[in-house]
Amino acid sequence: MNDAVTSALAAAFKQHEQDVPDAMALRPAIAAGARRRRARRRLSGALGLVAAIALVASVPLALPDPAPIHTESLLDAGVPDVRNFLILGTDRRPESAGETVRADAILILHVDADSRTVYQLSIPRDVAVDVPNFGRQQAGTAFVFGGYELTSRVVGNLLGVRIDGGAVIDFAGMQRVTDAMGGVDLCVDQQTVSMHLGYEKPSGRVVPLRSGMQPVVYEPGCRHFAGWEALDYIRQHQSLANGGDDRDTHVRQFLAALARRLDDPVKVSKVLPVAGSALDLHLGDTSLAALAGVLGGLDAARVPGLRLPLGPDRAVLPGGDGLFAAMRDGAVPEWVTAHPKYVVG
Repeated sequence: MNDAVTSALAAAFKQHEQDVPDAMALRPAIAAGARRRRARRRLSGALGLVAAIALVASVPLALPDPAPIHTESLLDAGVPDVRNFLILGTDRRPESAGETVRADAILILHVDADSRTVYQLSIPRDVAVDVPNFGRQQAGTAFVFGGYELTSRVVGNLLGVRIDGGAVIDFAGMQRVTDAMGGVDLCVDQQTVSMHLGYEKPSGRVVPLRSGMQPVVYEPGCRHFAGWEALDYIRQHQSLANGGDDRDTHVRQFLAALARRLDDPVKVSKVLPVAGSALDLHLGDTSLAALAGVLGGLDAARVPGLRLPLGPDRAVLPGGDGLFAAMRDGAVPEWVTAHPKYVVG
């Protein structure tokens, strides 16, 4: 490079030096920007948690937002009159770090806009389904192979319906959320013996269950549950009369109880810092504002739970005994009237 070129470059750099911001001066601005982005991510996760719990419980809630949003009902937005949301509860927990995580609870929330009702369809995790590239597997195992996306595809194929979005709820995260709200009120419908927790001798402390220990037992009746108790209670199935079906009912009752406590702004503010660890939201083309709109239009008193129609061998009945066609055609209210045996509490 000759001297003339070198001199020209030096002059050009010198001319623009004043336009280059000082790196030390930029550091506070960069840090502030990073804090704002983290806060927005935490808020988004928290709003998603509120929306997902409200959807499961069909409790209309006003979603807080730092900026004004225009929320319109899905009914007025020209979208189909029925929607299906998939809610997965995973069995990740502190004592199982490093282990395979599967879907422990699988719920379809079928929103019928005409009747302003949401139906909660429980899909047992041990029901055999076809998983692309993996053959016949238990429904809960699809999450191991492909997370929410694969499970959504498998469930959609099983029911023959479109899945419009949903969420993955980490039950260990939900324990932290429950503790942040000061616990939750639940009514135990039958004696439930824990497979996971027991009383240590002689201290009486509750610890992971080992041979020779007395297990924790949840007796029938209504009372206040701490986070750890609620999480353990909704995970049980072996001691229940209807096994996994009753466990799915307890999961719905737990989420409904959480939603009832979220009507207190003070409790919501305590949930915000820990909410992000409990939820992975998959709403597709549905925004949180639109979700809030459809929640606001639902009747909180009309939240029927539905059992998946199964035969004696626990195989899904062809066409779900007419349920799947009803879900596609927006005729679930009529189907429920004609098939009351599949309605659960």
